[in-house]
Amino acid sequence: MAHCFRLKDYGAVLGKAPDTDSAMLLPDLRLAPQQWLSEELWSVGLDPLIDQSDSMAVQLFRLLSFLLAKLPQPLSAQPVYLLLPESMEDAGQLAAFTRLIRQQYPELLTHKRSRIFPYGACSALMALKTIQQDWQHDPTLTPWMLAIDSPLQQFRLSNQQLAAEPNSCLPVSLSEGAIAAQWSADSAGLHYCFNETELTSQQAQHDEGMQALFAHIAQQLDRPLTTVYRPDNGNAAVAEAWLSACGKLHPWLSAETSYEFLAYQTGELGSCGGLYRLLHLYLAQQNQVNTALSLQSEQGQLGFRSAAVFCWHPAAVI
Repeated sequence: MAHCFRLKDYGAVLGKAPDTDSAMLLPDLRLAPQQWLSEELWSVGLDPLIDQSDSMAVQLFRLLSFLLAKLPQPLSAQPVYLLLPESMEDAGQLAAFTRLIRQQYPELLTHKRSRIFPYGACSALMALKTIQQDWQHDPTLTPWMLAIDSPLQQFRLSNQQLAAEPNSCLPVSLSEGAIAAQWSADSAGLHYCFNETELTSQQAQHDEGMQALFAHIAQQLDRPLTTVYRPDNGNAAVAEAWLSACGKLHPWLSAETSYEFLAYQTGELGSCGGLYRLLHLYLAQQNQVNTALSLQSEQGQLGFRSAAVFCWHPAAVI
């Protein structure tokens, strides 16, 4: 029997919510997707940690450090899966980032099963499948996922720019963040029914890729979906491809199917978004808000696609 997932520990820091409890409540708060901040409110969120002139590697490392400082325990004893932006496929950027980790957190990636997934939001579902495979060899593992992204660099403003116009209100991006989740194996919990992943990095195939992905999912379903989690990205063509492909999920969509689009409140979290939606799905299932089949689908800006179906397995009654 496949192991179910139990959430052992988690933490989140987002631009709109630099503490875990607030970060996970954002979908229920109905905040505006963008906040307008004056100079006095510049300290809100994580923007003071991010310098527009820093490289992506340095930005990600600062967010990682901010998150690790908030976690109650070191992560060195268990596997760590780093979920990174698709841009970190670049060998130079990835080398610079891992070099910073080795210098400041030398034990973070030393476990033999630690891995790096530079596939953006798709990384969370891919890492979950890898954990399930690892449990076949050692079900005592309690691996961590660490998702980090700072996706909207072009919209952030430096302190110097803000100081130059002290009396005006200026738009800033609060979408960056870092999220951690630790999983343990159990006979009850979130059951990972099946997934489909397409890693062909060709933007021209967005439509065909999503259609094929959802067609494969539909073939494996045996009952309607209760909830569908939509991916978040700012690419209109990618979003249109997702909406068009949903037709392949019929007849498993009904009037009772709900659609979660958390990016309305969180912003576009990039590679953090996949893990954020997974945590939201888990907590909803655990609290019996959503007890039937849930679909989480993810799309990357470079054409990576992944989708998974989940249900909750209750504890056996003895």
